[in-house]
Amino acid sequence: MNKFIVISLIFTLLMAVVLSIASTYYGSWAFYALGMMLVIFGFIYKGKKDAAGCFWLGLLIMLVTFVGANVSGKIYSETVKILQENNNQK
Repeated sequence: MNKFIVISLIFTLLMAVVLSIASTYYGSWAFYALGMMLVIFGFIYKGKKDAAGCFWLGLLIMLVTFVGANVSGKIYSETVKILQENNNQK
């Protein structure tokens, strides 16, 4: 892959880490975007060096962030439901 793509992926990774520290919501979206970029670049450059690894790493990142967002959303909604039930009992 060319140097511009590698630099943009590294920049996106650094931004995702910084955003994860500052705001987990935007950090998870940045990691999802990083995974999407890796999948797209891995697909575009298939057959070249490191393209398959780029593709599978991107799918792994997307899977982890998607599942993590759904699990945390479910936990949050259950917590809100419990808190609302407790407030109604008082």
